[in-house]
Amino acid sequence: MQGCVGWGYIMNKITADSTEGHARKIFCVADDVGTEETLINATETLSSALQSAYQCAEDPVSTQSPVIMALAQLIENAQALVDAVLERDFPTAK
Repeated sequence: MQGCVGWGYIMNKITADSTEGHARKIFCVADDVGTEETLINATETLSSALQSAYQCAEDPVSTQSPVIMALAQLIENAQALVDAVLERDFPTAK
C-alpha cells in the first residue's frame, strides 16, 4: 500500500533468535485520507468497540465485568478526544 501515515496498528514479530521482535505495521491510513474522514472512521470504530464492551460486561456469568467496564471508560475517553477535535476543527452550524 502506498503512502501510510506514521500511525496504525503495530504487530511485533518475535523471532527464535531474539526476544526483542521487530515492529511491523499491519494497518495504515493512506496519505489522501482527510482528517475529517479519518476522525469519523475512528468515531465509528470506537462506537463499535464500546457496544462490544457493554455486551461483554452484561454477561451474567462473566467475572471480568469490572475490567470490561474500565475498557468501556477508556473507549469513551478516546471518543471524547475525537469529538473535541471534530468540534474544534469542523464546528457544526448552530
